Amino acid sequence: MKLAIAIINAFTNQPFRGNPAATALVDEFLSDAQMQQIAAEMNLSETAFVKPLSKNHFQLRWFTPTQEVRLCGHATLAIAHYLRELVAIAIDVPLIFSTLSGDLKISFEDNLIVMDFPAAFYRDCSARSQQILADMLRDHTYESLGQSEDYITVLLESQSAVQNFQPVYDRIAQLDGFGFIITAIADHAQPYDFVSRFFAPTAGIPEDPVTGSAHCSLTPYWAKRLNKSTLRAKQLSARTGELEVCDRNTRVLLKGEAVTFLRGQIEILG
Repeated sequence: MKLAIAIINAFTNQPFRGNPAATALVDEFLSDAQMQQIAAEMNLSETAFVKPLSKNHFQLRWFTPTQEVRLCGHATLAIAHYLRELVAIAIDVPLIFSTLSGDLKISFEDNLIVMDFPAAFYRDCSARSQQILADMLRDHTYESLGQSEDYITVLLESQSAVQNFQPVYDRIAQLDGFGFIITAIADHAQPYDFVSRFFAPTAGIPEDPVTGSAHCSLTPYWAKRLNKSTLRAKQLSARTGELEVCDRNTRVLLKGEAVTFLRGQIEILG
């Protein structure tokens, strides 16, 4: 069996930037084991599979190299871009993805892809995670923002502290959460409001280049702190990527661009 697949760089308009995701449109999903094997073989932070349900309505599933996940921002942006390139959707009406996190509505504003995601809010993380953070960040001035869904977030003292942070992956892997976010207010001279980085070593993602789902909790936090409903964000990975985010109380809008890097096909035996 041959399967068409494309690698899309999300949250960027340039090659070799943003977050690459593998994307595949299928008539029917392969077995869970096969999709997990493909994601492991692609070895990107996420591989997205969609199957049509009706016009502009698809079921969407995401896999890291090691597991299926409930929500992924950059791979959602990537598959929306891919479907638009394939002319598999109408872009003048919303695109709906049915997922493990509910139905996600996608719309298009010229080059921007707009994703309507559920907002996430911080609660206290476990005492065990607090102790790991204290040990891991003893050389930093930081504030624990808590845990939202499976993401633990800390506020660091500056953009440069985020940029220069040296992750200790075995310590991050011990946290009681899927991912670890560090964030800070952007330098005044920068054209964005806040910065972040994201790490998920237990999911096979040492550092994610640009993480849409992380901004489901970062957006409400920074909107309240900066008293702004629309903000610009930059993720300071080696590849970097930029988003425009909007706080809508229980929802967030994540806006970004994408570019196609590679199209091809894979052959699945057996």
